[in-house]
Amino acid sequence: MFKLLIRCLFMIAGVALLSDTALPVRDEAVRVDQHTSHVNDGESAHHDNRSGDTSYTLHLVGGEVASCSVGYAAYQRLKDGDAIRVQSTRLFRHCVRVTRDEEVVEATRHWRWIAWAIGGVLIALAIGWLRADDEDGSIGLA
Repeated sequence: MFKLLIRCLFMIAGVALLSDTALPVRDEAVRVDQHTSHVNDGESAHHDNRSGDTSYTLHLVGGEVASCSVGYAAYQRLKDGDAIRVQSTRLFRHCVRVTRDEEVVEATRHWRWIAWAIGGVLIALAIGWLRADDEDGSIGLA
């Protein structure tokens, strides 16, 4: 019963990912409301004496998308109050392109291919074309 539930969840997640890539992107004109950053200092960062990974977020007003995760360069270039255009996916509202005055500030390249691959693997696991081997945990063909 547990395996059936997991397969159903894999199927739903795979179909959702594929649907998100098949739908046209949302294109909105928004304003940057504020900037936030968060340092993820997980256990792996403490074990090898590194600092944690920092995630940068722009909070937006005036559209459907409330926030976008961006890289450090975009985080520094855009200021509070800037008018920008954001292209995002319809279902998950993942920002795939941020522009200001026709200049691309941030763009997620190959996002459709990555989502197609992950969605395809999830559906293949759900159908049973791929299965995890119980002995060593590797994934192989059924």
